[in-house]
This record gives sequence, structure tokens and C-alpha cells, in this order.
Amino acid sequence: MNREAEELLSFINNSPTAFHAVSELKRELKQVGFTELDPGQQWNLKKGEKYFLSRNDSALIAFIPGTDFLNQGFRIISSHTDSPGLKVKPDPIIKSEEQYLLNTEVYGGPILNTWYDRELSLAGKVILKSENSFKLQEKLIDLKENLAVIPNLAIHLNKDVNKKGEIDKKKGLRALITQDLSQSKQHKKRKKSQNSDSETQFNLDSLIAQFLDCRSADILETELYLYPTQKAQFSGPNQEYIAAGRQDNLSMVHSALKALISADSGDWTQMAIFYDNEEIGSHTPQGADSPFAGDLIERIIYNLGAKKEDYYRIIEKSFLLSADMAHAVHPNFSEEYDQNNRPLLNQGPVIKYNANLKYTTNASTAGVIIDLMDKNDIPYQFYSNRSDKRGGSTIGPIAATQLGIKSIDLGNPLLAMHSSRELGGSNDHQEMIKLMTLFLNEN
Repeated sequence: MNREAEELLSFINNSPTAFHAVSELKRELKQVGFTELDPGQQWNLKKGEKYFLSRNDSALIAFIPGTDFLNQGFRIISSHTDSPGLKVKPDPIIKSEEQYLLNTEVYGGPILNTWYDRELSLAGKVILKSENSFKLQEKLIDLKENLAVIPNLAIHLNKDVNKKGEIDKKKGLRALITQDLSQSKQHKKRKKSQNSDSETQFNLDSLIAQFLDCRSADILETELYLYPTQKAQFSGPNQEYIAAGRQDNLSMVHSALKALISADSGDWTQMAIFYDNEEIGSHTPQGADSPFAGDLIERIIYNLGAKKEDYYRIIEKSFLLSADMAHAVHPNFSEEYDQNNRPLLNQGPVIKYNANLKYTTNASTAGVIIDLMDKNDIPYQFYSNRSDKRGGSTIGPIAATQLGIKSIDLGNPLLAMHSSRELGGSNDHQEMIKLMTLFLNEN
């Protein structure tokens, strides 16, 4: 199996949340000589050097300033670190029938029934006390163990379960995490005299504190997500498929990372933007609908001696490749797709089109990428929604609008998009990395 696909599996397994994905990005970037910048400090950038900075620990931008960026502009690849899922609510523990449940809410647009009857764990960010209230300690946590499950109601008590798919988001997505063993019938009387009710209550902060080796009293707040513990793995008799959640959009994050770290410094500035919060509309300080990237571009060029007029020149000469996964044709539901634009797994990257510009691709931007792929024997495909169906959008139109840069939308084909277990093609990942590398490097 190709090395790039194997590395993708590891990347997904190590990235249960956007926080962890950015932590992995930082680790790999530092290994190849990228320097982390502090946005709150003065910079002294140098052409040809490698830099990155993060925001909210869930978004990151890495770049290599070009030696002739005034005349050559920027080449940018954008993707996003977040995926649809279930977020744990504040004060999440609910006790019902002597059992403890985790109260959750839906993040983005997951296929909810795929979260049932799967072993789940918890991961995210923990905020700890410190002497300075404005400089609190922040730690990532991944409990890794099978801790919770969302059980289906038995078919005998829900006879229409296979006829209707609607899920009660208020109570149907609470995850069973443990039970109050002290309340078992045989021990109720004996235990009652020995333990106060508070001692027998399950406490999530105590579980986290034990993992972090800190006091539960030091935990100020948490931002936690459930995730399936089943590892990403190859599938198929020839390992032709990748079975894993969060391929949308960690596959594109990993592709952009590999392309950038293999890039040599050139005349133009090479940049990879890893936004957060695409799945909920990008309207956050670390999302594509923010000044995060635009402000950074200005800061880079002004630090290197450019003037305001130069900024507009640079924008006109720049190019954005927006990378988000694409819909592969489903062999059981092929009628749901356009007659001709029907991508297949393992047949190469997909250029995405929409007449109403939910994807930013136009003939001019597509021509550049098609020419690159034709010259380098990279297979490619096209996707457009069936004319009577509305599809999703991507970060492409939002980022391109914010930056004013010509752009194209593309991604690798994927089945079961937004399921907790998606299916991608293992060969496609290698081809996408090859394309992105050419995009950043070719004259």
C-alpha cells in the first residue's frame, strides 16, 4: 500500500478533534524546520524561511515567503480541520434509571444514526486554573478508551425503526457512560449508611483530572467531543479503500500538509490555510469567513517591506486552491447523481462545479489545474450536483470572497460523507498530494 495513505490513517487516528489535528500539524511542521510565530509579538520575517501560527488551537496557517512575492503573488491551499460530530454540553451528566448519560448537541451535519451502537471516547480541550486569569493553562485530552455508547432502542419496542429515520436530538443522542452500581437492589441498604449521595455520583471532571494528573478543582472549563474509537483502516481485498471517520476533511488537511512540507522556497509565497468551523458556516475568528488569512497576508508582505499598493498587486497575481472532499457516485443510489458528472473512488481528484458558485471553479481556474494534471499524468474527474438537487458548499466561496483571490474547488471522492465511518479511495490520496505539490512548486 502507498506510504501516503498509511500516513493518512495515522493522522486521522491521532486527530479525534480539530484541536488534535492542529497539534499534529504543529508537530510535523516543526520536524521539518517551520518556526512557530507568536501573533502578539513583533515579527522579523525572512524570504525563503518557513513559518506557521495558530488560532484557538484549532486553525493554523503555514507559509514560506517567496523571494519575488511582489511580482509572483501567493499560491494558497485551504482546507478545514473540523468534522461533523457530537459535542458534549456544559454540565453534561444526566442520571436516569440509576444510569449516567452524557448530554450532547449536534455539531454540523452528521449522519446521526451512524453514531448508534459504537464504542465512543472523549477528546478535546481542558482549561485549568493559574495565577493569571488571562493566561490560563490549556491542555488537550484524548481519553482513548471505550467510555460511552449511544444504544439503540430494541426493535421490539420501536417497530418502525427501519421505516423512519428521524432521531430525537434532545434525548436520542445522550451517551450512556456508566451506572450507579451502589444503587443495586442487593446493596441498597448497606450502602445507604456508608456513602452520602454525593460520593456515589459520577463526576466527569474527576475522570478528566485522573487522566491529566491534576485536581478536579483546578478544572475551570472543558470543550469535549465524542468520537468513535474504531481506528481508521484499509478495506477491500486489495486495500483499495480507506474506512474512517473525519476523512471530510482531514484527508485534504493531510494532503495540503504533505505538499507544503515538501515544497522548496520559490519566487512566490507558498501557503496552506487550515481553517476551523467550516461545518457550522465558518462564521468564527478561526473560520474562513473571518479576516484571519487576509490580515496575515497583509502582515507578511508589510513585514517584508511591501506597501499598501503592493497588496492589491499581489492579490491579483495569487491563486487559491480550496480543498474539500467530493461526493463519489454510490452504486446503490446512482440515480441521485448527475448523468455525466459522477466521480468514482480511486479515479483521481475531483474538480467541483456549481452554476450558482457554491463552488468557486470557473473555466479559467479549472484550466490551470487541468493543464497541470494533464502534463503530469494525474487522473481527474468532475462533479456537479444533479440539477434538481441542492448540494453543500465549501470554504472556497467564503475564503475567495474574503481574500478577493481567484479560486478553484476540488477534493477527493468520498462515500458516506458525514457518516461516523466514511469510505474513501486509498489511491486518490497519493494523487491529490502530487497535484498539490505541483500547484505549490511548478512555474
